[in-house]
Amino acid sequence: MSELVRPLDGTVALITGGSRGLGAATARHLARWGTRVIITFREQSETASRVVADCELSTPGAMAIRMDLLDEDSVRGAFAEVSETGRLDFLIANAAATALRPILDLKMHQIDKTFAISVRHFILMVQLGFPLLVRTGGRIVAVSGADTVGYIPTHGLLGAAKAAMETLVRYLAAELGPSGVTAVGVLPGYIDTDSIRMMTGPLYEQMKTAEVATHPLRAAASAEDAAEAVALLCLPEARWLNGQVVQNDGGGLFAMQARFFQASVAAMGQEPGEDSPILGG
Repeated sequence: MSELVRPLDGTVALITGGSRGLGAATARHLARWGTRVIITFREQSETASRVVADCELSTPGAMAIRMDLLDEDSVRGAFAEVSETGRLDFLIANAAATALRPILDLKMHQIDKTFAISVRHFILMVQLGFPLLVRTGGRIVAVSGADTVGYIPTHGLLGAAKAAMETLVRYLAAELGPSGVTAVGVLPGYIDTDSIRMMTGPLYEQMKTAEVATHPLRAAASAEDAAEAVALLCLPEARWLNGQVVQNDGGGLFAMQARFFQASVAAMGQEPGEDSPILGG
């Protein structure tokens, strides 16, 4: 879609975790489409300010609000600021955090914190945002993750929290639909972000190479690629996706078993074929 087309002119979006990665890319994309963007951040104020400046180039009125999703008072305070704008069309729940540990090694406080962000305070944000959303027939967009549909080592806790969020999306779609407020989930696959780089450490380059070599689109999705789908879900035409969890993974998750075979065969120095033991030849 051309940047000259502004299908969301006059709308307002709140994006949690909007200072980097998918949240920042979504903010910039929506701003190009005419949305006044409000992003939240917890610590990275300078990064958030740069995202706001980028958004301001497209649509005036962008702003950043500090909000700690582990602190109920902080969430309530942030939404008090949002309410002062008088309008909210999109509540995009993008922020997440967890302890990446095997389930048997998890501490109770780590479980509490993960569910506070993706479940407890997600519900609170919906409750606080609803009075504004209902005025515009707004939309809730919840960002889930690949760990709800496939095994990713040490992601059991986050996968459980995100799966709960997906269930909440379906219930919100049924409960809020009569009021005109809709809810949809979005489930990205691999996104080439700083978070992935930090998570994989010295294996990052190897992992990205494997992603590009085996993905159906022969590419590793950038944050900008993933943000396109989030922005599309904000369009009025996406209304009938109410209650759905849309996978914007480019087919990569469905193809995962074959991709594993391809990577294994390549590691063995073979070409896939009848003689490949991986493929049962």
